[in-house]
Amino acid sequence: MATLNPPKSPLLLTDTQRQGYWLFGDHATSVATSNDTGGQFSLFDFYTLPQGGPIPHTHSNEAEFAYILDGDVSYQMHDEVLTATPGTFVYKPKDHLHAFVNLGTTPTRHVEFVWPSGIEKAFAAIGQSGPETSPPPPQIPPPALLDKNFAALAQYGVQAADSLIFAPSEYNVTKQGTPAVTVLRPGNAQGAVSAAIAVNDGTNNTKIPIDFADGERIKTVPIPINNHSASAGNTTINLALTDPTGGAILGLLQDKAVLTIGSNSSYTVTNGDKPNDFSTLQPNPTPKSFWLGGDNYSVVATGADTEGQLSLFDVFVPQQTGNQQQVSAPADEAYYILDGNVSFHVGNQDFTATPKSFFYLPKGNSYTLTNTGTTSARALLFNTPSGLENFFATAGIPGDKFHPLSIPEPSPVSVLLALVAWGAVSLIKKKLRHLITQ
Repeated sequence: MATLNPPKSPLLLTDTQRQGYWLFGDHATSVATSNDTGGQFSLFDFYTLPQGGPIPHTHSNEAEFAYILDGDVSYQMHDEVLTATPGTFVYKPKDHLHAFVNLGTTPTRHVEFVWPSGIEKAFAAIGQSGPETSPPPPQIPPPALLDKNFAALAQYGVQAADSLIFAPSEYNVTKQGTPAVTVLRPGNAQGAVSAAIAVNDGTNNTKIPIDFADGERIKTVPIPINNHSASAGNTTINLALTDPTGGAILGLLQDKAVLTIGSNSSYTVTNGDKPNDFSTLQPNPTPKSFWLGGDNYSVVATGADTEGQLSLFDVFVPQQTGNQQQVSAPADEAYYILDGNVSFHVGNQDFTATPKSFFYLPKGNSYTLTNTGTTSARALLFNTPSGLENFFATAGIPGDKFHPLSIPEPSPVSVLLALVAWGAVSLIKKKLRHLITQ
């Protein structure tokens, strides 16, 4: 593993001139990369169009942590599928098969923490550079491009599984002629594989076999319909990929389709998978929350949730006047501003952070976080490795953002004691990690 060289002084990055890439119908904006964090982690802001999202894959180098901000994001985790709603946290350990797709009708947004950093190199290798406001036109990717992307991902430790999916670029496009669907093999395409399309028109159930030769990636499969369906119009036929062989798997978020037969020999294919088809991950209705320094820190994920790799907090910064109590950073901390304008006062420096700004604060700095706007502000705070939750539990006052403090905040002495206690716990954890890696 590369030597970590985290920043030695506070660092503020704004949303100007950030690099963004269109990947698989989703757009990843690089908020902070290896160059910014000294190799510790990378942070991305994801904007995903309907039906967008990566195919099933694994990471051999990094773990990923997602926090849903807007819309529902559906995840495949090995053979399980769930839909994550706003305010929920999804942990994707390295070497674990996963994928995500926006199965809704409007774009979604989530932030992605990647530990350790470096995955931005893979995004640059396969992505199309550009802003989130200018998506590339949907199209079935040519086999040569799929081959290129598979090889590029593998170079950075990302293995795209040998999966079969219905082509998402074909959804919601009305066509003329004999109904057909396109099946893609977008990941590993070594060896021959097969599957079937189960066809259910409400009366009959049939299966259409599909065979992919070694290296073959695209199959266009005609769907037979009876004369009554063809003449009636507005008839729906349910399709499902099934029975994969030869080591192929199904992309469980893109394995169902609905074929609608219209009038005048027209037809339309839509995704048969819907967000509410799967178990739903809801945010904790009563998360642990603490007031400290005039701000409220709500626990999203702790070391127990991330195998010690990350702690994450949703921070509420009320409209404030006057001086706020200083907080001493017991670990390297990073903030990502979601809403409102906030100011960090560190030593004799002031940093003003607007929405989508990233602020990195090295351990040991005393600071105040103040809302400089006329409405409340919101930010995400995280540290890696985890442990900051122990400090807040000791130094903060329990209570959520809906119940402002009515009692004095902790004294500097109690905060100091909390820092000492947190430091002792961190030292024990570091020694244990050192022993484990021997």
